[in-house]
Amino acid sequence: MKIVFKKTIKGNSRKVHKLILLGILIFFFYNLFWTKHFYDKIIKNVSKILILSRKRQISESERALQKNNILFTPDSRKKMFTNGKKYIDKCLNESKVMKDYKSVVKPIISAIIPVYNCEKTINAAISSIQNQIFTDFEIILINDFSKDNSSEILEYLKEKDSRIRIVKNKKNMGSLYSRSIGALISNGEYIFPLDNDDMFFSEDIFDFILKIARESNLDIVGFRGIKMRNIRANINGMRDLYYYQYPDNLIIRQPQLSTWFITLNGKFRFHDVTIWCKCIKTKIYREAIISLGLEKYSKFISWAEDTSVNIILFNIAKSFTFINKYGIVHLVSISTASYSQPIRIKFFGLLFLLDVLFDFSKRETKNYAVLFAYYIKRAYRIKNFVSDDNGIYYKSIIQKIFNSQYITNENKVKIKKDFSFFFT
Repeated sequence: MKIVFKKTIKGNSRKVHKLILLGILIFFFYNLFWTKHFYDKIIKNVSKILILSRKRQISESERALQKNNILFTPDSRKKMFTNGKKYIDKCLNESKVMKDYKSVVKPIISAIIPVYNCEKTINAAISSIQNQIFTDFEIILINDFSKDNSSEILEYLKEKDSRIRIVKNKKNMGSLYSRSIGALISNGEYIFPLDNDDMFFSEDIFDFILKIARESNLDIVGFRGIKMRNIRANINGMRDLYYYQYPDNLIIRQPQLSTWFITLNGKFRFHDVTIWCKCIKTKIYREAIISLGLEKYSKFISWAEDTSVNIILFNIAKSFTFINKYGIVHLVSISTASYSQPIRIKFFGLLFLLDVLFDFSKRETKNYAVLFAYYIKRAYRIKNFVSDDNGIYYKSIIQKIFNSQYITNENKVKIKKDFSFFFT
């Protein structure tokens, strides 16, 4: 490009414009070159590492499944995912055309769903229940003061299906309170707790899980789950909710059951203590709710709130088993509460779980609360929270554990040493 210099004002203006254009072109091609270089040398390598890591994780999961004599080969899992996707698509389509359903005098199963601003998902969630081959159930929907069109959708669904019951909260109370209200008024022998964006993965979940629960007289039956970011995505978008592996026909009883959900390093087996993928005897669930007390079931606990009930359940229940069958599709999003809650909210949620864990653990297992207290200490920089209400709450729990007659002297020495800033 030849730039002509002229001494006129007009010529100077042209010269400046051409120089600016030249600079923009140089900047553009320079960045284009280095962006491609960066992508080729860095991004591709990182992507390969991530892909290899993901394949290794799946491979390890497959080996663990085969080691436990579970017939989950890559092909069999793909087949299950394919069949599950067909059922989901069926429910998504049938949710637009309602049928007339027969009433049930005495339901065996109660499906309980807290509903809050879920007009895009609740129709399909309920359809996946209505399409179960086992039909002796009721659906209890707790409208938690929704502000979108969820209320109108619920009323429409209720008109078509007499098995649907609706409870309306006078204000937004959160899922913990809402689910508890549903359990207290339920008529079923067993409870399936669900979220308003969950869908069953096949038409035989109720039938299959109920037979196992009744044949072995089990208080809690857990099963596998799938997570997806888009319910209409193909099977490549499906992932296991958790990768914990259990052998078939494994039944956990007390006293091991009371601490089954705690690993050796103090973390939770979150598949066991989350509300997802569970069939629970109604009388056991109600006992857990009454033990904790509805006054604690308010919205101030907004992270991992259902886990507090499950901690009590695992101390009250006499038996638990895990079935290697995919039963639930759980819709996850980075905008949901579990992902977007501030760190202090999550910290408080863990403190509440520690409090519940200690208060409701059996006498011989209260020392496990110490293990979980150390996990919280490792997971967060505790001194950053000491001066606020969370710190005061944490201090009260640690001192309560320390002063308990059930804590071993060895653990008391560790507490006094490692939580010394709470004793000054």
